[in-house]
Amino acid sequence: MGFVIMITGIPGVGKSTITKLALKRTRARFRLVNFGDMMFEEAVRMGLVKHRDEMRKLDPQTQKTLQLKAAQRIVEIAREEPVLIDTHATIKTPVGYLLGFPREVIEILNPNFIVIIEATPSEILGRRLRDLKRDRDVETEEQIARHQDLNRAAAISYAMHSNALIKIIENHEDKGLEEAVNELVKVLDLAVREYA
Repeated sequence: MGFVIMITGIPGVGKSTITKLALKRTRARFRLVNFGDMMFEEAVRMGLVKHRDEMRKLDPQTQKTLQLKAAQRIVEIAREEPVLIDTHATIKTPVGYLLGFPREVIEILNPNFIVIIEATPSEILGRRLRDLKRDRDVETEEQIARHQDLNRAAAISYAMHSNALIKIIENHEDKGLEEAVNELVKVLDLAVREYA
C-alpha cells in the first residue's frame, strides 16, 4: 500500500507554487503528480481535448472515467514511492461543480493527508488576473468564496472515505509565500516520519 498526500486549492490560490517550493525544502522524498495532467494525458489519448482548459467542459461521466484512469496510474506509482498529488477538490463546470474525487476515485487513491491551500477571494482574483498563461473563467469574489467553501466540504467527504487527516494552509499576501511553504514542509516531514 502506498503513501499519498493530496494538495488542493482553487485556481489562483498558489497551490502549485507552494508545493514545488516545499518539495525543494523537505527532507521527505515525494513524487509530485499533477492529477489534472494525468487526466489530460488520458483525454488526449482518447481524442477528447487538445488544451487542458477544455477538460472542465467535458460531460461529467467522461470526466469520471478520466479520474478513475488517473487514480489507477497514481496508485501504481505510490506502490514504489510516496506521492504528492497536486489537484483540485472540486471543478467548476458550465453546469455546476464537479467533485474532483467521486467516492470510487477517492477509495482507489486512499490518501493519508488532504492539504487545502486557501487565500482571500480578493487575493485569488488578483492572482488570476495577473496569470495570463491560463484561460480561466472570470468569477466574482463571492463565487470564489463559495468555491473555497465547497472545497472544504469536499475534503471532509474525501476524509470520510479514506480516513485522511485534513490540514488548511493559508497563503495570504501580507504573510508571504514563505509562511505557507514552511507550513507545508512541516506537514510533509511529519507525515513521512509518522506514517511512512
